[in-house]
Amino acid sequence: MSTILPEEPVVTDRESVILSNAERRYLRRKLKDSLAVTRDVLNPRNQLRRFVERQTTQAKQIADETVQIAKNNAPIVGVIGVSALLIATRGPISRWISRLRHSKTKTPTSK
Repeated sequence: MSTILPEEPVVTDRESVILSNAERRYLRRKLKDSLAVTRDVLNPRNQLRRFVERQTTQAKQIADETVQIAKNNAPIVGVIGVSALLIATRGPISRWISRLRHSKTKTPTSK
């Protein structure tokens, strides 16, 4: 069983106009949707929001990597932290030691 189809479908002028109008409406709707998406993408407020999101994501990734590096190198980080603390407090420690030496060398005066 085979069906015989006409080689060219018969389309009247009226149907052609209706199809053209439908295609035109479809393309216009598609263009308006594209323009709406473009306006949304190019809106400065949305661009700023996307920029902030990207930077926040990058900052979180860097922070996570830094924490992981610090965990992997905990003894070295501890030594560096103690060293920095001693360097920062060397003045008060030095004064305290000087005062301690001075008070021990000082002899009480008797009357």
